Amino acid sequence: MRTDVLVIGAGPAGAVAARVLAKAGARALLVDDIRDTDKVGESLPGAARPLLRDLGLLPWLAQSKPRACVGNVSAWGDDVLRATDFIRDPNGSGWHVDRQRFEASLRDAAQEAGATWRTARLKSVTRDEAGWQVQLSDGALCTRWLIDASGRSGILARKLGVARTRDTPMIALYAIGENRHADERTMVESVEDGWWYCAPLPQGRRIAVLHVEASDASRILHEPHGWLDQLAATRHIRLLCPADASWCPPRGADAGGACLQQWSGDGWLAVGDAALAFDPLSSQGMFNALYTGLRGAQAVMGVLSGQPDELARYSHQLSNVRQTYLRHTQYFYAAEQRWKHRPFWRRRHAEATQMPRSRLG
Repeated sequence: MRTDVLVIGAGPAGAVAARVLAKAGARALLVDDIRDTDKVGESLPGAARPLLRDLGLLPWLAQSKPRACVGNVSAWGDDVLRATDFIRDPNGSGWHVDRQRFEASLRDAAQEAGATWRTARLKSVTRDEAGWQVQLSDGALCTRWLIDASGRSGILARKLGVARTRDTPMIALYAIGENRHADERTMVESVEDGWWYCAPLPQGRRIAVLHVEASDASRILHEPHGWLDQLAATRHIRLLCPADASWCPPRGADAGGACLQQWSGDGWLAVGDAALAFDPLSSQGMFNALYTGLRGAQAVMGVLSGQPDELARYSHQLSNVRQTYLRHTQYFYAAEQRWKHRPFWRRRHAEATQMPRSRLG
C-alpha cells in the first residue's frame, strides 16, 4: 500500500491534520491503537470557535453532544473565589466535551473529507529512495510523509531519535463521578502542594483533578483514601465534589509541559502534544492540538506542492506558541505566593526566573 501522508495518532491533532490533508487532495491515512479509557483534557475555550468554524467542525462538535462552559471560577493567590464570565468573551462560551465522543466525531469528520482510518499501531519506520517504509501492526506501507500526532508519548519522534525537552514534572490525579451540582463553570483552587480543578462533563458526570509532584502522586495513589483525603481538605472544590465513595478509582497522567527539540525534519513533522505539551493550567491543550493539526497539515501540503520554506514557517509558529505559553503559565504560577517554600511551588517559581532561552523552543 502507498499513501501520501501517514498520520500517527487519531486524537484531535491527528484527526484535524488528516481532514485538512484529505480536503486538499492528499491521500491521508490516519492510524491509532485506540484505548477505551477516559482522558484528562475535556474543555475547549470559546476562542476555538473561529478555528472550528473554518475547519467545518462545528457540526461535528455538536454531534459529540458537549456541555456549555459558561465561565471559570478560581481561588488562586488567596481563598477568595473570583469568577470569569464567558458571556463577555467575543467568541462566547466554551465547551465541556466527552473526549471519547469528541475524538470519534473528529475521526468521522476526517473520513467524511476522504481520509482513511485504520486501527493499528506503529512498529517501525525506515527511510529509502522511495519514501518512508512503515511497518504497522496490521501490515506494511510506503508513504511520502509522516505526521507524529501520537500525543505525549511521541512515538514517531522517539523512533527517529528526536530528543524531548521536559519542563518541571507534574502528575494529574483524576477521577470521574456523578455530577451533583448545577454549576456549569470550571473551578480551579490552589492548595499547599499543588492545585485542583473540577468541571462538569456530558452524560451527568463530573471530573476532579489534583496536580502534584510525581513523588506526592505516588504516595497519594498508594494510600487507601489518599485522593479522597486530599479532596476533603480543599476549601471550595469539595463543595462541588463531595469526598465520598461515588468516585471511580483515581488515575495518574503526565501533566507537565514539554516540547520536541525540533518539530520537523526531512519528510516528517509533529503536531499536538507530540510537538508541544501544555501544563493544564494554560487551558489551551486541545486548542493547541486543533491549531497545530491545521498548521502542520498546511505545511506538509506546502512542501508537497514545492514550497519547502513551509517547514521553517511552521517551526516559527510553534516557537511563538511555546514562548507565549511559557510566559502566561509562569505568570500564573508566580501569582500564588502563599506556599512559596513548599517544593511544588518553589520549583515553579524557580523555573519562572531561571529558565534559559533554549527552553523556549
